[in-house]
Amino acid sequence: MIDIYLITGFLGAGKTTLMRNLLNGFEGNKTAIIVNEFGKEGVDGNLLEKEGMLIEEINNGSIFCVCRSDLFIDAILKSADLGVENLIVESSGLADPFGMPKIMTILEKLAPNEFHYSGSICVVDSKNFYKVYETAVAIEHQVQGADLIFMNKTDIATDEEIQSVEKTIRELNNHARIIKTNFSKIDDFDEIIKLQWHKPDMKGILIKKTLGISKYILKFHCNNLNLLKEWLEEWAEEVYRVKGFCKINGESYLVEAVQSQIHIEKLNYDKEEDFLVVLGPSRDVIKEKIKASWFEKFETNIEIL
Repeated sequence: MIDIYLITGFLGAGKTTLMRNLLNGFEGNKTAIIVNEFGKEGVDGNLLEKEGMLIEEINNGSIFCVCRSDLFIDAILKSADLGVENLIVESSGLADPFGMPKIMTILEKLAPNEFHYSGSICVVDSKNFYKVYETAVAIEHQVQGADLIFMNKTDIATDEEIQSVEKTIRELNNHARIIKTNFSKIDDFDEIIKLQWHKPDMKGILIKKTLGISKYILKFHCNNLNLLKEWLEEWAEEVYRVKGFCKINGESYLVEAVQSQIHIEKLNYDKEEDFLVVLGPSRDVIKEKIKASWFEKFETNIEIL
C-alpha cells in the first residue's frame, strides 16, 4: 500500500523546502512526487526532479478542481505501476485541500486497497501569515484541514507574531500537532511516519471571499546579481510570491521573494531560460512599477506575460 502525504501552505510559506526535507527523510524508500502549481510555468517541479522521482507536474490550476482532478488521479495511479512506497503531493498555494477525501474515494473504487492517505501537512509562514489570512480562503482551509502544521520562519518572526499566529491556528484547528521551525526542518521524522488523517468537520467551515490573484511571467536577461536584488527589493513586498530562475555570467540561480524576504541561491545544474513567476493582487500598477524599476537599472528589455 502506498502512503500519500499532501503538502499544503500559502505562497512562499516553505512547501518546496519541506518537500526536499521529506525526500531526505524517506531516503532508502522508493518515493515519488507530484507537483501542482498555479501558473503555466513550473518552478518547483524543476527543483524537485533533481532530488526525487517526479511523476507529474500539474500546472495552470488546482489538482482539486474539475479541470485538473483527472490528471491528478491518473498521476497517483501511475505511482502504483512504479512500485513506490511513498507519494508526496505538493499542492498549489491556492489549492483547497478539502477536495482530497473525494479523490481518495475515487481511488479506492479504481484501485482498492492500493493507497493510504496519511494526511495533510500544512506549512505556515509565521512572519507573513496575517497579510493574506483575512482575504484568502485557501490559507484558512489549509490550516483547518491539516493533520500536522509547521510554523515556519520563526527565526524572523517576533515572539508576539509567533504567539498570535499559533493562537489563530488553534482556533481553526484544535487537533493538529504544531511544530515551530525554520527552513521547514524536520527534527523528529517520527512525526511524519506516525501522521494520521483526521476527517475535518465541514459544518464548522466558513467560506470567505477568495483573494483576487493574478499570475504574470517576467522574461528578461540580467548580468548583475546585486542589481537584480535591488530591483526585487523595490516591488516584491507588493506581491505574494516571486519564484524562478536566472542565469548570470554562465551560472544558474534560483530566485525567490516573499514580501521583503529575498533569497537567491546558486544552483549546481544549468537552467537555460531566465524567468520569474509573480503571483500578486490584480493591479496593473504593480506591473508598471516592475517595468519602470527594471528600466532604471538595466539596459536590456523585459517582457511581462
